[in-house]
Amino acid sequence: MNVVNLRLILGLVILILAYVLLIPGITEPVLHITTTLDKAELTVLGKEAILTSGSIPNFLMPMTMEVLNQIQVSGSVVIQDTSKSILGTSQSLWQEGNLLVAFLIVFFSLVVPVIKLALLASSSLFKNTELSQFLRNSSGLLSKWSMADVFVMALIISFLAIKASSGTSTLLQTEITLENGFYYFLGYCLLSILSSQLLIKKV
Repeated sequence: MNVVNLRLILGLVILILAYVLLIPGITEPVLHITTTLDKAELTVLGKEAILTSGSIPNFLMPMTMEVLNQIQVSGSVVIQDTSKSILGTSQSLWQEGNLLVAFLIVFFSLVVPVIKLALLASSSLFKNTELSQFLRNSSGLLSKWSMADVFVMALIISFLAIKASSGTSTLLQTEITLENGFYYFLGYCLLSILSSQLLIKKV
Protein backbone atom coordinates (compact mmCIF):
# COMPACT_ATOMS: atom_id res chain seq x y z
CA MET A 1 0.00 0.00 0.00
CA ASN A 2 1.52 3.29 -1.07
CA VAL A 3 1.51 6.55 0.84
CA VAL A 4 -1.32 8.02 -1.24
CA ASN A 5 -3.71 5.15 -0.58
CA LEU A 6 -2.77 5.14 3.10
CA ARG A 7 -3.54 8.86 3.34
CA LEU A 8 -6.91 8.40 1.64
CA ILE A 9 -7.89 5.51 3.90
CA LEU A 10 -6.83 7.45 6.98
CA GLY A 11 -8.81 10.46 5.77
CA LEU A 12 -11.94 8.36 5.25
CA VAL A 13 -11.63 6.74 8.68
CA ILE A 14 -11.24 10.13 10.36
CA LEU A 15 -14.19 11.50 8.36
CA ILE A 16 -16.40 8.61 9.48
CA LEU A 17 -15.45 9.31 13.09
CA ALA A 18 -16.28 12.98 12.52
CA TYR A 19 -19.78 12.11 11.33
CA VAL A 20 -20.27 9.79 14.27
CA LEU A 21 -19.65 12.82 16.49
CA LEU A 22 -21.86 15.09 14.35
CA ILE A 23 -25.06 13.23 15.23
CA PRO A 24 -24.91 13.86 18.99
CA GLY A 25 -23.26 17.20 18.24
CA ILE A 26 -26.46 18.59 16.71
CA THR A 27 -29.02 16.62 18.75
CA GLU A 28 -27.55 16.82 22.25
CA PRO A 29 -27.77 20.06 24.31
CA VAL A 30 -24.82 22.40 23.76
CA LEU A 31 -25.51 25.07 26.40
CA HIS A 32 -27.44 24.94 29.67
CA ILE A 33 -28.62 28.31 30.99
CA THR A 34 -30.21 28.75 34.40
CA THR A 35 -31.51 32.12 35.62
CA THR A 36 -32.62 32.58 39.23
CA LEU A 37 -34.43 35.49 40.88
CA ASP A 38 -33.34 36.55 44.37
CA LYS A 39 -36.50 36.97 46.46
CA ALA A 40 -34.79 39.15 49.06
CA GLU A 41 -33.53 41.62 46.46
CA LEU A 42 -36.94 41.68 44.79
CA THR A 43 -38.56 42.44 48.16
CA VAL A 44 -36.16 45.31 48.78
CA LEU A 45 -36.97 46.79 45.38
CA GLY A 46 -40.67 46.41 46.09
CA LYS A 47 -40.36 48.21 49.41
CA GLU A 48 -38.44 51.06 47.82
CA ALA A 49 -41.02 51.35 45.07
CA ILE A 50 -43.84 51.63 47.62
CA LEU A 51 -42.05 54.19 49.79
CA THR A 52 -41.03 56.38 46.87
CA SER A 53 -44.30 56.15 44.97
CA GLY A 54 -45.69 59.28 46.62
CA SER A 55 -49.07 57.67 47.11
CA ILE A 56 -48.65 57.17 50.87
CA PRO A 57 -49.65 60.13 53.06
CA ASN A 58 -46.91 61.47 55.33
CA PHE A 59 -48.77 60.62 58.53
CA LEU A 60 -48.99 56.96 57.43
CA MET A 61 -45.34 56.71 56.42
CA PRO A 62 -43.97 55.58 59.84
CA MET A 63 -46.61 52.86 60.09
CA THR A 64 -46.00 51.78 56.51
CA MET A 65 -42.25 51.55 57.09
CA GLU A 66 -42.80 49.49 60.22
CA VAL A 67 -45.07 47.09 58.37
CA LEU A 68 -42.67 46.78 55.46
CA ASN A 69 -39.73 46.13 57.78
CA GLN A 70 -41.60 43.14 59.17
CA ILE A 71 -41.59 41.53 55.74
CA GLN A 72 -38.58 39.26 55.48
CA VAL A 73 -38.12 37.02 52.46
CA SER A 74 -35.22 34.77 51.58
CA GLY A 75 -34.30 32.24 48.94
CA SER A 76 -34.49 32.30 45.19
CA VAL A 77 -36.73 31.04 42.43
CA VAL A 78 -35.74 29.65 39.04
CA ILE A 79 -37.29 31.69 36.26
CA GLN A 80 -35.40 30.10 33.36
CA ASP A 81 -33.89 26.67 32.91
CA THR A 82 -33.00 26.20 29.26
CA SER A 83 -30.96 23.49 27.63
CA LYS A 84 -31.18 23.19 23.85
CA SER A 85 -29.34 21.51 21.04
CA ILE A 86 -28.41 23.05 17.70
CA LEU A 87 -31.45 21.47 16.05
CA GLY A 88 -33.64 22.48 19.00
CA THR A 89 -32.47 26.06 18.68
CA SER A 90 -33.19 26.01 14.95
CA GLN A 91 -36.69 24.72 15.64
CA SER A 92 -37.32 27.50 18.16
CA LEU A 93 -36.06 30.13 15.72
CA TRP A 94 -38.33 28.71 13.01
CA GLN A 95 -41.36 28.80 15.28
CA GLU A 96 -40.56 32.38 16.29
CA GLY A 97 -40.50 33.48 12.66
CA ASN A 98 -36.73 33.71 12.18
CA LEU A 99 -36.92 31.47 9.13
CA LEU A 100 -33.73 32.57 7.43
CA VAL A 101 -31.54 32.12 10.50
CA ALA A 102 -33.09 28.72 11.25
CA PHE A 103 -32.59 27.61 7.64
CA LEU A 104 -28.96 28.72 7.55
CA ILE A 105 -28.13 26.88 10.77
CA VAL A 106 -29.66 23.63 9.53
CA PHE A 107 -28.19 24.04 6.05
CA PHE A 108 -24.61 24.67 7.13
CA SER A 109 -24.53 22.32 10.12
CA LEU A 110 -26.51 19.40 8.65
CA VAL A 111 -27.23 19.60 4.91
CA VAL A 112 -23.71 20.56 3.80
CA PRO A 113 -22.05 17.78 5.87
CA VAL A 114 -24.49 15.22 4.44
CA ILE A 115 -23.72 16.33 0.86
CA LYS A 116 -20.02 16.14 1.67
CA LEU A 117 -20.40 12.58 2.93
CA ALA A 118 -22.39 11.64 -0.19
CA LEU A 119 -19.60 12.96 -2.43
CA LEU A 120 -16.98 10.94 -0.57
CA ALA A 121 -19.13 7.81 -0.69
CA SER A 122 -19.56 8.27 -4.43
CA SER A 123 -15.81 8.77 -4.90
CA SER A 124 -15.17 5.33 -3.40
CA LEU A 125 -17.07 3.77 -6.30
CA PHE A 126 -14.62 5.18 -8.82
CA LYS A 127 -11.23 4.30 -7.39
CA ASN A 128 -8.12 5.68 -9.04
CA THR A 129 -10.05 7.67 -11.62
CA GLU A 130 -10.26 11.35 -12.40
CA LEU A 131 -13.91 11.33 -11.32
CA SER A 132 -12.95 9.91 -7.94
CA GLN A 133 -10.34 12.61 -7.46
CA PHE A 134 -12.83 15.27 -8.57
CA LEU A 135 -15.45 14.06 -6.08
CA ARG A 136 -12.92 14.03 -3.23
CA ASN A 137 -11.71 17.50 -4.09
CA SER A 138 -15.28 18.76 -4.37
CA SER A 139 -16.01 17.35 -0.94
CA GLY A 140 -12.95 19.06 0.49
CA LEU A 141 -13.89 22.36 -1.08
CA LEU A 142 -17.46 22.00 0.17
CA SER A 143 -16.20 21.67 3.73
CA LYS A 144 -15.13 25.30 3.58
CA TRP A 145 -18.80 26.21 3.37
CA SER A 146 -19.88 24.18 6.38
CA MET A 147 -19.10 27.09 8.73
CA ALA A 148 -18.92 24.59 11.58
CA ASP A 149 -16.00 26.44 13.11
CA VAL A 150 -18.09 29.62 13.03
CA PHE A 151 -20.81 27.92 15.07
CA VAL A 152 -18.26 26.74 17.62
CA MET A 153 -16.85 30.26 17.96
CA ALA A 154 -20.37 31.67 18.31
CA LEU A 155 -21.10 29.21 21.11
CA ILE A 156 -17.85 30.08 22.89
CA ILE A 157 -18.55 33.81 22.58
CA SER A 158 -22.09 33.33 23.90
CA PHE A 159 -20.70 31.30 26.79
CA LEU A 160 -18.15 33.95 27.73
CA ALA A 161 -20.61 36.82 27.29
CA ILE A 162 -23.20 35.29 29.60
CA LYS A 163 -20.49 34.37 32.09
CA ALA A 164 -19.23 37.94 32.10
CA SER A 165 -22.70 39.43 32.63
CA SER A 166 -23.89 36.88 35.19
CA GLY A 167 -22.36 38.75 38.13
CA THR A 168 -23.51 42.26 37.24
CA SER A 169 -26.92 41.98 38.89
CA THR A 170 -27.81 40.99 42.44
CA LEU A 171 -31.45 40.48 41.50
CA LEU A 172 -30.93 38.05 38.64
CA GLN A 173 -28.20 35.42 38.63
CA THR A 174 -27.40 33.53 35.45
CA GLU A 175 -25.38 30.34 35.31
CA ILE A 176 -24.24 28.79 32.04
CA THR A 177 -22.48 25.50 31.43
CA LEU A 178 -21.27 23.75 28.32
CA GLU A 179 -23.11 20.51 27.67
CA ASN A 180 -21.96 17.33 25.93
CA GLY A 181 -23.32 18.45 22.58
CA PHE A 182 -20.76 21.25 22.42
CA TYR A 183 -17.83 18.86 22.82
CA TYR A 184 -19.27 16.41 20.29
CA PHE A 185 -19.71 19.22 17.79
CA LEU A 186 -16.23 20.56 18.50
CA GLY A 187 -14.81 17.08 17.92
CA TYR A 188 -16.69 16.87 14.63
CA CYS A 189 -15.24 20.21 13.50
CA LEU A 190 -11.66 19.25 14.30
CA LEU A 191 -11.86 15.78 12.74
CA SER A 192 -13.68 17.10 9.68
CA ILE A 193 -10.97 19.70 9.06
CA LEU A 194 -8.25 17.07 9.48
CA SER A 195 -9.95 14.61 7.12
CA SER A 196 -10.45 17.34 4.54
CA GLN A 197 -6.75 18.11 4.56
CA LEU A 198 -6.00 14.45 3.90
CA LEU A 199 -8.63 13.94 1.20
CA ILE A 200 -8.45 17.17 -0.76
CA LYS A 201 -4.73 16.97 -1.50
CA LYS A 202 -4.13 16.04 -5.07
CA VAL A 203 -2.24 12.90 -5.86
